[in-house]
Amino acid sequence: MEIETCAIYKEEIIRVLETESTFTLATCAGNRVTIRPMSHINDGLDVYFQTGADSLKIQQIRMNPNVALCIGTFQIEGTAKELGHPLASENAFFATAYEKKHPGSFQKYSAYPDEMVVRVTIHSVTQWRYIDGKPCVAKMME
Repeated sequence: MEIETCAIYKEEIIRVLETESTFTLATCAGNRVTIRPMSHINDGLDVYFQTGADSLKIQQIRMNPNVALCIGTFQIEGTAKELGHPLASENAFFATAYEKKHPGSFQKYSAYPDEMVVRVTIHSVTQWRYIDGKPCVAKMME
């Protein structure tokens, strides 16, 4: 059976990123793959989260910045980059948005000295859809 492709537009992906409060993050390094739920914010198609600097996910990202996310039914691939402490002046946009979307997590963790912000730059998004009863692999379009 031939599987057709169809489009996912950025606006749809952004709407899901803004609506959903968590995504699932997969990281891999040294033949070990791990996965966990994460609270996030987004700025367009850039996804941000905070975590401890000594966490396994950060250790893996340092060895291999390629990550995968799952949010709703979207399968996302991207590249992760450390951006520094959540309360640093250069991350003020993150602190404001994260506190608004996740006030409990912000209050509980953001002031820890070893917390850091990570940005995931999205490279691809796919999703299985059915159009007129036929399977279609939807892919992100510009």
